[in-house]
Amino acid sequence: MSHQHDIQHFYDTIAAKYDLIFPLSPSHKAFFDSELSAGQRVLDIGAATGSLAAYLQHKGLEVTAIDLSESLIAQARAKGVAVLYKDMLTIGDLPHTYDAMINIGNTLPHLNGLSTVEHFLQQAHSKLRIGGKLIVQVVNFALYLAQRKEDYLGDLPLIDKPEVRFERSYYLKDAQTIRFKAVLDSHLHAEEDLTIITCEQFTELLAKVGFAQVQHYGNFKKEPFDEKTSKALVVVGNK
Repeated sequence: MSHQHDIQHFYDTIAAKYDLIFPLSPSHKAFFDSELSAGQRVLDIGAATGSLAAYLQHKGLEVTAIDLSESLIAQARAKGVAVLYKDMLTIGDLPHTYDAMINIGNTLPHLNGLSTVEHFLQQAHSKLRIGGKLIVQVVNFALYLAQRKEDYLGDLPLIDKPEVRFERSYYLKDAQTIRFKAVLDSHLHAEEDLTIITCEQFTELLAKVGFAQVQHYGNFKKEPFDEKTSKALVVVGNK
């Protein structure tokens, strides 16, 4: 089986347990309640099982969702979310503009290199209405780079529940790339490359493509971002 097929098999398998691993938390709901309002048109990029999209629909927002995993899309559709099978690098050809775009779950680093990240941000900016916002959540890679031991950067928090066990580790591949290794239920292994995006790099790219104002948080509770301690980086870029 090829590496690409291994990855596809991994996500096909994880789809059924995705909501156990990554549930929509009260802090997620409170964050998006504070940032978005009923009647707005929203694009959820990398919607996964559609939990957030379904919540926003319930709150009165008009949501378009996209993803590239057929298994995750099936989970979202079961929640009543209409999901397009679409690459996030092709959002520029969507027919509408949006009040907000959402890209959470550390999806952005799956793009190949900072130039590709910039290309995505250019498209996002072009499809946002004036005053619109882009909300992105990624891992704070600086935290892991600071604790490097040879190529090993550390483990992400273990998810260990009666129904699922999910182990994740980071290894430095090169100056711009982290090798992400994951084990599901102690037997299903997968690896992927992630583009390193620091807070400083991300902020520079947002300014470069035209975002006028940027807020940084360390989590969805809107606690201040600290490069040395925050596990996550949540960014809100305003057009």
